[in-house]
Amino acid sequence: MEKNKSYAGVAAAVYSHFAVVGAATLFISQYRQILAQSWNATETQISLVMAMVGLGRIITILFAGAISDKIGRKRTLIIALISDAIFLLGAAFANNIWIAGIAAVFFGVTNSFGDTAGYPALADAFPNKTATMNSFVKAAMQVMQMLFPFCVKLIKNPQITASILVVIILVDVMLTFKTTFASQIKQEKVAINDNDEVNTDKGNQPKLAVDGLMIIALGFTICFTFYIFSLYVPYYGQYVLNESAANANQLVSWYSIASLISVFLTSAMVTKVKRLNLILVYSAITAVGLFFMILNPSQIAGELGALAVGFFTAGGVWQVGLSVLTSYFPQGHGKITSYYSFAPAVVYFVAPLVAAFVLKANATSTLLVFWITAIITIISVILSAILIVRSKQFDIAG
Repeated sequence: MEKNKSYAGVAAAVYSHFAVVGAATLFISQYRQILAQSWNATETQISLVMAMVGLGRIITILFAGAISDKIGRKRTLIIALISDAIFLLGAAFANNIWIAGIAAVFFGVTNSFGDTAGYPALADAFPNKTATMNSFVKAAMQVMQMLFPFCVKLIKNPQITASILVVIILVDVMLTFKTTFASQIKQEKVAINDNDEVNTDKGNQPKLAVDGLMIIALGFTICFTFYIFSLYVPYYGQYVLNESAANANQLVSWYSIASLISVFLTSAMVTKVKRLNLILVYSAITAVGLFFMILNPSQIAGELGALAVGFFTAGGVWQVGLSVLTSYFPQGHGKITSYYSFAPAVVYFVAPLVAAFVLKANATSTLLVFWITAIITIISVILSAILIVRSKQFDIAG
């Protein structure tokens, strides 16, 4: 980053984009009943439309990063913004399931190009504070997701809400056009957090086929844990604890509140502790919370588990993993980000399909989902431990 040069405009453009993405992520689910009538769709078809978001991301994620490195972060971010507007208008004004499905694919495009533009743009502009700046991405999304349900209560018409969000997108497009983005990082020595740096001039260095692959796998396991948990925790309350649907949904509130708090605390802690150590501890505590829910089903177990997963897995630790990856491999941030984002894209595609066709309304199948999630979380712990050991032989503080 050029000395004394401010990239506040870059941060504003990126965070504005992700804030709208936070709202757009909830758009279909929050207006589910109204959209189902407009689309003449069943509940299963609504889930299939949501799965199309994951499909759009899978189709585009692997080449979106290369495009970001080739044409630059600014143009790639504009592609993401335009795709988001197409999704919102398409979903809101669609009169059948096919148009809605096509619109949902564009939101997958938004995720791919937004990730491979936004995160690398922050890494390029703030190389000494990448982990912290990445964590604020989650904060922007989480704050909007906390506020959006209240907006939906005030504005019953999804077309009005979509139009308001598109106006915000257009403002962000103009901001992005006017903002000067940092030069894409190509130097051989880059800071990997506020206290540590990796020097590629000497010594053993991380290998993409080994260390990079493990970090990418870690991104998958982290995403799997919080995304599947957010889908199935209401089932835990309803079918395992025999609560009413309304009470069961309160577990999501515990999860969301903990996640929002974590965003800010994690962004502060990541500058003071080794990032891989942070991921290891967070994953271990998450696993404990999940096993407590499974082995001792109760209201308090459900609430503590929701707090554990919300705080220690959904509050920005995925972004911390990405900052480790981009600092290990500083050249081609866009391509590296696309690799890291591919596995979660698979999660987003598969999970709604599971929700639509696999889950049965009983305690046994719900607990099985949580067993699988807990095992995946243990894999996060193992991967983190191996990466910590390997980082020592590189003389790199992860």
